[in-house]
Amino acid sequence: MNADLEHLIVLQSQDLELRRLRQELVDAPLRVTAAQTARAKAEVALAAAKTALTKEEVLRRSQQTDVKDRQGKIARLRKQMETATSAAQITALEHEIKFAEQTISRLEDDELASMERTDKFEADKATYTALLEKTTAALEATRADSAAITQRNTTAIAAIEAERKTLRALIVTSEKGEAVLSNYDRIAKGKGTGISEAIAHKCSACQMMVRPQRWNDLTDRDPHSEHANTIFTCETCGRMLFYDPRRDAPTSTPAIDRLKSSMSP
Repeated sequence: MNADLEHLIVLQSQDLELRRLRQELVDAPLRVTAAQTARAKAEVALAAAKTALTKEEVLRRSQQTDVKDRQGKIARLRKQMETATSAAQITALEHEIKFAEQTISRLEDDELASMERTDKFEADKATYTALLEKTTAALEATRADSAAITQRNTTAIAAIEAERKTLRALIVTSEKGEAVLSNYDRIAKGKGTGISEAIAHKCSACQMMVRPQRWNDLTDRDPHSEHANTIFTCETCGRMLFYDPRRDAPTSTPAIDRLKSSMSP
């Protein structure tokens, strides 16, 4: 394999790893924000359930007071009926008693409805209390994880960037290294990656077919072949192509191993 191409395979693995690490650094505070939002929503929902419970308690006390007042009024009206001297007085008192009794019945129905609402709000309170505990724990865990990712990835990025700088300097020292590196940078900037593995007569990046003659030249492992040191490109997407010889005979190729590892989910 062309030495520059082998170095580029390592370089792309570094670039992909740096991209992943930096994306994790971006995502970490976003996950913390999402966890904070979830906890805040649970807190608001719990507060609303508690407020609703308090309102229902106040309402029922008011209803109970009104019922007692109406009952006292009825008792007074019945005593007045004992001393009434005319049918008109008795009729008027009976009307007032009936109206008071109807009001008591309505208040008692309203109190029953309030108790039913209270049961629901109590259930909501329990649900949101549990949710608040859960989201609080999740927020604490997310913060700890975010801090760990930040520390770990910052260290890893510094190490890879130093390694990458050394590798790029090494590539430039070869005869065509500067041009090859410039071409890689240009392609990677436009397409996200600069090189692609050729698999089953296809470019694995764009999935377009590689011409038979180019495929034969690409997979020719004869070190004395006229194409032994050639870097082939995909005629569709322009990425530089490499072929993993282990598909024919299992061997160890550290550069390709590293690239495939960096491309794994």
